[in-house]
Amino acid sequence: MAVIEVRKMAVRVVISDPNTGKAYQVELKDAGKLIGKKIGDAVEGDLLGLPGYAVTITGGSDRDGFPMRSDLPGMQRKRLLLAGGVGYRPRVKGQKRRKSVCGREISPNISQINVKITEYGAKPIEELLKA
Repeated sequence: MAVIEVRKMAVRVVISDPNTGKAYQVELKDAGKLIGKKIGDAVEGDLLGLPGYAVTITGGSDRDGFPMRSDLPGMQRKRLLLAGGVGYRPRVKGQKRRKSVCGREISPNISQINVKITEYGAKPIEELLKA
């Protein structure tokens, strides 16, 4: 019988505060509860150590540095012909290039997740994160 080993994935979460314009980094030791979530999904702040807060996933990158795109379904990495947007910034108008990007779902290969605060809790974020 085959035994599947489930490893705890450590993920860096960058929390953006739209009111102040500041960003905070949190290291999650076990981000297994975030696997399967997509860009645009709302997540409770309790998972990030922010009780009472609500955040929305805005993007991220995998362990090799390839960015996540919200218009690519799935978890896998694909090579897309891009004319702009996340993963490619053309230097000349109309220029296209084939680039590798990740899908919009969080997988064990994701090493950084970007989130934005949508609902604030009772305590200030600086006090909760000791920033």
